[in-house]
Amino acid sequence: MKRRLSVVFLFLIGTLTYALAAERQVEGVVISSEDKLPLIGASVYVTAEDLKKNGNNQSTIGVITDIDGKFSISIPDGITRFYCSYVGYDVVEIKLIPGKKQYDITLQPSAHMLDAVVVTGYQTVERRKLTAAVSKIDISDQMVGAAKSIDQALTGQIAGLSVSNISGAPGAPAKIRIRGTSSLNGTQDPLWVLDGIPLEGTNIPSMEVLKDIDNVGQTAIAGLNPADIDNITVLKDAAATAIYGARAANGVIVITTKKGKVGKPVINFSSKLTYSPKLNIDRLNLLNSEEKVGLELDLLESGYPYRENKGEVYRIISGLGELQNFKDGGWNALSSNAQGAINRLKATNTDWSDILFRDAFTQEYNLSLSGGSEKATYYTSFGYMKENGNIPNVSAERLNLVMKTSYKVNSILKVGASMFANRRKNSTYLPDDRGLTNPIYYSRLANPYFTPYDANGNYNYDVDVEDDTDMDFGLNLFEERKNTSNETTINGLSSIFDAELRFDDRFKITTQLGLQLDKTSIEKIAEEESYVMRTEKKNHRNNGVTYLPEGGFHKANENSLSQLTWKAMGEYRDTYNDIHEFEIMVGTEIRKTWEEKLYSAGYGFDRKTLTTKPIIFPEESQAFKLHEKAHVENAYVSAFSTLSYSLLNRYTLGGSIRFDGSDLFGVDKKYRYLPLYSVSGLWRISQEPFMANAKWIDNLVVRASYGLQGNIDKNTSPYLLGNYRIENILPGGSEDMIDVSGAPNKKLRWEKTHSVNAGFDFAVLNQAINLSVDYYYRKGVDLIGTQMLPLETGFEMLTVNWASMQNQGVEVALSTRNIHTKNFMWTTNFNFAYNNNKILKEALREDALEPGREGYPVGALFALKTAGLDEEGYPMFEGKDGKAVSAMEFFKLQEWGFGATDLTARERRELYTYVGTADCPYTGGFNNTFTYKAFELGVNFSFDFGGKVRSQPTYSIVDFDKGRNTNRDILNRWTPENTETIFPVLLSQNERLDEYMWYSNQNEIYRNLDIWIRDLNYVRLQNIRLGYTLPTNFSRKLGMTSATIAIEGRNLLVFGSSYKNYLDPETMSNAYATPAPKSVTLSLNLNF
Repeated sequence: MKRRLSVVFLFLIGTLTYALAAERQVEGVVISSEDKLPLIGASVYVTAEDLKKNGNNQSTIGVITDIDGKFSISIPDGITRFYCSYVGYDVVEIKLIPGKKQYDITLQPSAHMLDAVVVTGYQTVERRKLTAAVSKIDISDQMVGAAKSIDQALTGQIAGLSVSNISGAPGAPAKIRIRGTSSLNGTQDPLWVLDGIPLEGTNIPSMEVLKDIDNVGQTAIAGLNPADIDNITVLKDAAATAIYGARAANGVIVITTKKGKVGKPVINFSSKLTYSPKLNIDRLNLLNSEEKVGLELDLLESGYPYRENKGEVYRIISGLGELQNFKDGGWNALSSNAQGAINRLKATNTDWSDILFRDAFTQEYNLSLSGGSEKATYYTSFGYMKENGNIPNVSAERLNLVMKTSYKVNSILKVGASMFANRRKNSTYLPDDRGLTNPIYYSRLANPYFTPYDANGNYNYDVDVEDDTDMDFGLNLFEERKNTSNETTINGLSSIFDAELRFDDRFKITTQLGLQLDKTSIEKIAEEESYVMRTEKKNHRNNGVTYLPEGGFHKANENSLSQLTWKAMGEYRDTYNDIHEFEIMVGTEIRKTWEEKLYSAGYGFDRKTLTTKPIIFPEESQAFKLHEKAHVENAYVSAFSTLSYSLLNRYTLGGSIRFDGSDLFGVDKKYRYLPLYSVSGLWRISQEPFMANAKWIDNLVVRASYGLQGNIDKNTSPYLLGNYRIENILPGGSEDMIDVSGAPNKKLRWEKTHSVNAGFDFAVLNQAINLSVDYYYRKGVDLIGTQMLPLETGFEMLTVNWASMQNQGVEVALSTRNIHTKNFMWTTNFNFAYNNNKILKEALREDALEPGREGYPVGALFALKTAGLDEEGYPMFEGKDGKAVSAMEFFKLQEWGFGATDLTARERRELYTYVGTADCPYTGGFNNTFTYKAFELGVNFSFDFGGKVRSQPTYSIVDFDKGRNTNRDILNRWTPENTETIFPVLLSQNERLDEYMWYSNQNEIYRNLDIWIRDLNYVRLQNIRLGYTLPTNFSRKLGMTSATIAIEGRNLLVFGSSYKNYLDPETMSNAYATPAPKSVTLSLNLNF
């Protein structure tokens, strides 16, 4: 008996030993490639097929990862691989290595699951049922890179979304257009939506006010921290935007911010340090001292009369009493003293790049904490950014605080709250109304021999740079930097409260309450010793003496913008027999906005005592406003609904309707409400039975939509408007007057845009190639414009809905996974858009001297077509028969008419030729990402083609101010020794007086010559970024989940058509604009 028991015992021991030997224990951690964070609940398993081949009858062996993303699994001997999967990620096969126990697994987002749902702001729509033209982009550290704001980060990322930098100054907004321009006078900027709540105050400043380029107005978008944004969805066609009603004609950009996820707390810290080298103005091609002095000598000797007393050469020669000697005998007639002083002038070359600009550094820090449970989630973040501009004393500072939470009250009720707080501060010094204190513009005008300080360190004043003969005071930029300040502080708060009542998987009710508060404070200070203050005193004189008190000035603006939005929606969706899918949503929205403005000014300001003095106005008509207050409020109410039906997961029909009402158009009741709608459909061809054998085709869908969108022009009113003022009628007497700005129009109403879209989506080879193509046609009608009125009405013009325009174009988005191996991956994203814009109907004043845009793009440029220069260097023009004719003949100038013409206004308009559009019709981007093990290299390009720019004339031919500097084009002007040139001779009133007077009296004629039109075609290396993720084991030893370091160069290269005499192709049309800076950024991203 004992022997039998011993045998059984030995048999059990042997079996157990064999079983232990037949299994191996494997451990590890599973993380996401996107944020390097652990994936909770990921499946780690051995397939039944592999088990069966190994002689194991188990159906499967598997475990799931814990809260730290860790797993431990026993794998039978003989098995050579196991798998890991997670919802939304590609399944990964892991080869077992003999002797290796620890496996760290990184999962990549699945191309099949990417963008499985799209957030439109009102609904979350499954991508498979999306009938609209929509683009979605995930916001990552790699995508944003060194961009300081989210609008700038979108450059070259999405087809049909054009981003232009109007300025490279800190905090400056970007100009964004979606599918062209849809309004002539109303807002042309897209609607921005933050977590379902539309934002107010997102329009960029008009291009006409950009002389003050370093103090451009900021928008509400500038207050958002890109680090808090999860993804952005761009809604393009009516099927996507009509639900937003009368603000959606320009497209909609929906921002979805980050939120907490179920799991243990996650801490993220990121830091960026950016270096931007000082601006190099060599591209401006300016005259050096020897060239400038030589030019002044030539003009002085030749007797060029315009502002003869300008320039240091004149002051030297005239001061020594040798002016007439020089005019009679030239250089050799000057004394040695005069020649020595002029030669010293030639030898003085001030490096304006070095003293006006600086190397700039920007620092940015972000810290976030997120996490949660099945009951509640949370996300909070803190961000700080300080951006110094390349111009000293110019900077932008941003402070962000975000707090978000959601709480599941019970099985049917979930509530949430979000708060986005920011504080922004822009600092610079005061501008003047001609842009002279702007270093970008001043550097073009300042003489190379002028030095801002004398030998004792005192200010030298530039008396030549001002476009005036009044030289009793001058300008010194360094004095302005010291004695003036211009600070803008914006405090912004957006709060969103939401609740969801979900009765079951089919029916839910949601509501949102949004509050937006933006308070802007602007403080401008000028001390008495400043160019700005001297200009103020010059402009306020009585009998040649200023009536402003001694001292400087203090001006303050307090602007507040408030918005309250409430919306409620009920949504029902159901499926019948797995064949029919039905969704309906009904909702309402109420919105109210308040805007208050307060302005005050004080003169005789003393910065030490912070006091001002009263102004004694000589007479009432010379008084000006020291205080202003304005209050504007508007209310909106809306009702909306969407409907969607899908059959067999192949055919989907959708529709939406919205009624918008506003007090903006409340005079005539029938124009208060605007119905907007859309209908759309798709056919998923890839799901048809006849496509069953084409397994290489993952997705093939055709889409079509039609709808009506709306737009609001807040700058107009149906009422009679005017400005109050006081006018002197008789000596000692005055009358109150109102200047009426326009006739009332009780029929004024919303602008409308009809939109048609047709497109297809195509994906093959396991999503290795994804292609989307869209064609669109948009026609804007009832656009607000002006219409001339008969004089007997008492009004000059009427604001009326009658203009129209169209946009049509094509968009292409292509993404490819070129190579995908275990250690290496190369992906490419290419997007291209073509937009053809045309104004169909627009009013033109009968006395207009330049052509109207009707029949041409909104950015149409017209020019006078030249035909070279004649034998005296005067411009020749291309006549109607194609032959070259003189200005006398082309403009029908009257002989001895001192510049008078026989042409009517209409005939003058007909002289112009359309040369192109300022808005590039071809735009896009080309982005490549290379990943090798822990390294990632991203190279992103953006491009713009087909545009034209009217550059500023480099010199004037009738009133050339030799006191100012200019570029070297003046040296290539026509002279008897230089006849092969396109640049005209400097005209003299002593010769061909009629032509001289014509150009002198009609400044726009010379500006509109076609020689100043340039091509706008360029490719910009938007950024190149190299990142490295530290090994997981090393990171964990340091207490981190992951760590990534990266270096990025931004805006390093621009290729394309010549932009000689300008710093950047995007700013060729604006001599005041700071170009987008080149920069190098070092970044660090840590997860704990």
